[in-house]
Amino acid sequence: LWGKVVGVLEEYHLSPFAMAAAKKWVRLMGDPANTHLARIREWLLLRVNKRTRAPPSDPWQRGCPDICPRLRSKPFWGRDDPGMAWMQKFEEHYPVIRDELLALRGQSGFQPFRQPTWSTKLAADDLGAVSHDSGDWNVFYLFLHDEKFEENCAKCPETVKLIEQFAPRQYKHAFFSALNPGTHVVSHTGPTNKKLRCHVPLTGVQGSRLRVGDQTVEQEEGVCYVFDDSFEHEAWHDGAQTRIVLIFDVWHPDFSDQEVQFLSYLQKSQMRAERQASLGEDSNDNFYSLLRRTRGLLHDNSWWIGAEDSNPEKDTSPEEQTSQGASRPMAPTSAEAGLSPDTPHTERQKSEGALSEQPPQEEEGGSEEHSTSEGGGPVS
Repeated sequence: LWGKVVGVLEEYHLSPFAMAAAKKWVRLMGDPANTHLARIREWLLLRVNKRTRAPPSDPWQRGCPDICPRLRSKPFWGRDDPGMAWMQKFEEHYPVIRDELLALRGQSGFQPFRQPTWSTKLAADDLGAVSHDSGDWNVFYLFLHDEKFEENCAKCPETVKLIEQFAPRQYKHAFFSALNPGTHVVSHTGPTNKKLRCHVPLTGVQGSRLRVGDQTVEQEEGVCYVFDDSFEHEAWHDGAQTRIVLIFDVWHPDFSDQEVQFLSYLQKSQMRAERQASLGEDSNDNFYSLLRRTRGLLHDNSWWIGAEDSNPEKDTSPEEQTSQGASRPMAPTSAEAGLSPDTPHTERQKSEGALSEQPPQEEEGGSEEHSTSEGGGPVS
């Protein structure tokens, strides 16, 4: 049994020192009295037995490849849920975040979102692949995959400070996500149920919808939304302006602090190894390589459609909206669409605006298509 445990730990590319520390954690898990480690004990036993996940507690999670047992699951979370009162802090400070975002319009830092070509069927015109079958999607990274984007963070000091101060046990994913008019991010699931995702809509939100499982919300500026992205979800933006939201992830509130510490330890080691392996590599199949190579693709922010650029009195058709914001032609059909950066799982796509009447039907192990690491990547 111990050899199998070591085999699982080796998947995270631990150094000899890190491996020794991880083994100490595993010994603590072996004591039933340490109930604060019960969830990761069960998760590790699943991995030892060659199972990547526990049975999903909701049918809409069937496409998620990594399900940790004994974590509450529901599409959306509210500030009245235990451990979620911090959501109000981001609503209170929304004007500060919005001001820093709007100041970015005359600066560099945004880049088109791209993902490895093996993770989707939608190839980009330039580098890698995309996860939207219409429109245009750009991002401004603050933190991603245990990497801090120092230059970008320096341009948004108050936003970074708020995330570090109020986001509980942050997952080290934070960025501004910009969808242009006519954009549809295809249905997908995140890489794991170990985290929750937060959206704080900042500007151009009218006409924006987010579906998580069988629940759909029309987002409002300044309102904090938290959802479980291990559920199948997708997003549309049919407004006249560029929709930009602040997105960040937090560890699931059901985990004990000790469990988060152990999981973070494994995650950081794996990401460090993957980042190191990508150095000197110009590949459409490596997320870190794509991060570096897409930084120079946007020469300015002319793609950003603000209030002064749009005419709210004009009745703009979906086709006109797409042509205003798209950087590439619309895919022929949504059935040919690929999947998002967060470990997409189904080839069954919906036409724009339609809701699924039934949850996805997946095999026990989830999709064969998955992200390069548990960290996953961004989604709308």
